[in-house]
Amino acid sequence: MTTAESAHNGFSLLEVLIALTILGIALLLGMALVLQNPRIVRRANDERQAFRAMESTLEAVRAGAIPLQTSVLDGFVTAVGTPAPKDLTIEMQVDPTTTPGLYNVTLSARYSFARQRVVKRLRTMVWSPPSES
Repeated sequence: MTTAESAHNGFSLLEVLIALTILGIALLLGMALVLQNPRIVRRANDERQAFRAMESTLEAVRAGAIPLQTSVLDGFVTAVGTPAPKDLTIEMQVDPTTTPGLYNVTLSARYSFARQRVVKRLRTMVWSPPSES
């Protein structure tokens, strides 16, 4: 082998530096995702608990335990697992439809996450037999 042939066997210093730079950037991007994961999980848990509270409120309305009227509810205890956000409130807006006994119900869950107010809405219809007068 001549010296010209042996000079091209392997990587040059510049090629190694470029490869390490690309690898470093890829690792930094991956670390950003890993560091953001707990925040994403907390946000998803708070949202899940808010929807659980709205669903249980709706079931209580359908069962007659909560009156079918516009109101603001708070102090929720939800299913086993992570607790509901401390500042969770649910506003229930009830509007009658043209059909007697059928109501449009809008539940709005309000809570804070990362110093920002979050509002989630659930719209449905509820049947309540018309009262006999």
